[in-house]
Amino acid sequence: MPSVSFVSLGCAKNLVDTEVMIAKLGAAGWELSSQASEADTVVINTCAFIDPAKAESTEVIMEHAAQKRSGQQLIVAGCLAQRFGEQLQSLVPEIDGVIGTGAYAGIVDLLEDARAGHHPVRLQFDAEPEHDFLPRLITTPAATAYLKIAEGCDHPCTFCIIPQLRGKFRSRSEESILMEARSLAASGTKELILIAQDTSMWGRDRGHKRGGLAQLLEKLHDIDGLEWIRLLYLYPATVDRELIDVMAALPKVCKYMDMPLQHAHPDVLRRMLRPSNGERYLEIINDFRERVPGITMRSTFIVGFPGETEEHVDYLEEWVGRAELDRVGFFEYSQEEGTPGATLDAQVPTKIKRKRLMRLRDAQRVASERAHARRLGQTVRVLVEESRHVKKTDPFRLLLGQPRAWFGRSMGEAPGVDGGIYFTGAAAIGDFVDVVLDTNGPFDFAGSIAAKELVSIG
Repeated sequence: MPSVSFVSLGCAKNLVDTEVMIAKLGAAGWELSSQASEADTVVINTCAFIDPAKAESTEVIMEHAAQKRSGQQLIVAGCLAQRFGEQLQSLVPEIDGVIGTGAYAGIVDLLEDARAGHHPVRLQFDAEPEHDFLPRLITTPAATAYLKIAEGCDHPCTFCIIPQLRGKFRSRSEESILMEARSLAASGTKELILIAQDTSMWGRDRGHKRGGLAQLLEKLHDIDGLEWIRLLYLYPATVDRELIDVMAALPKVCKYMDMPLQHAHPDVLRRMLRPSNGERYLEIINDFRERVPGITMRSTFIVGFPGETEEHVDYLEEWVGRAELDRVGFFEYSQEEGTPGATLDAQVPTKIKRKRLMRLRDAQRVASERAHARRLGQTVRVLVEESRHVKKTDPFRLLLGQPRAWFGRSMGEAPGVDGGIYFTGAAAIGDFVDVVLDTNGPFDFAGSIAAKELVSIG
């Protein structure tokens, strides 16, 4: 029985692809190995969204190429494979096969071809059968799973390479999504995280003009076993009133908005080919807040896009204070070859981008502190994920009274990006517990279990 080891880099969408490839190989008789040095084949699922991601992917490939033993196959998958294709094999002769983002359903055949010495390269966007995402081997914590509801992107953002790497926007069918969601729930998933490049656009290529995602959420809400349904990566031009109404009405839908806005000044947004302007974004944010009380709001912004001036940064800094979002990520603009933004004039020097980045992070830190302070004293439902060491530098270690505590997340924290909640008391991984938020640090909260409120789901 041949063995395979995986390295998955990049976003949650990449992770889902990795989980599908692992399961397909397992069904074909391959054994999964946790040690790359001992596996017959190593598959690296890469990211190529921005320069740091490309650098990380390249570094991992070179490390495994240097450690590759005789008879072992090295396969490169994912976005870097899709972007550079056959060039990878010419640059790194140790690579035995390349498979892109649209062809990963054929991973079994590709690995067999590689074992036969054919050095296959497959980059075509295959037609995606409805069962492509099943079976999957879930690698996230037991109670949480991502569910990819669409692939690709149709938006023409001038900074972004994703449409070239993932193809046009293609919604999965409702039947396919519900089938996978039921399967995940039956296997123990309690938190279902819906992802796509533009989640709120789901169904529009299948005839839904408005309210398509809202209708899908209503059907997912009826699946037994699911406790939370979280939405990531909404898009300001495709969010509709029906979606906000469903988020407000359905108790399983997390009161959580993740909407990457990228900037607020209309001049910069126009050069980015992004929709609308900062004032309209504030209207959307206020609409969520008014109709979904207690919602947690997150966004991301690009700093130093070509043509951005100090006046534009002043505007964004003031906007950040007005929006008072719970959490914001700021990223320096990355000049990606092959994107329209890379050829725009008035590229911003790296030194200036970094200075602006720190300035905006400082502004958001003040806004986040106010948002976090409003949560103190609240009782929130927390999904217990692990027992974790509490660092001596954490401001709430003395409050907890011990170096280890339970760690989990409420509806207001998405995994991997938002921090979480530390607490002590009687609990177990996979439990939902009610926790009173007593204090907070820059990223995390600490609290105590509300009396007589332990609810086991395990």
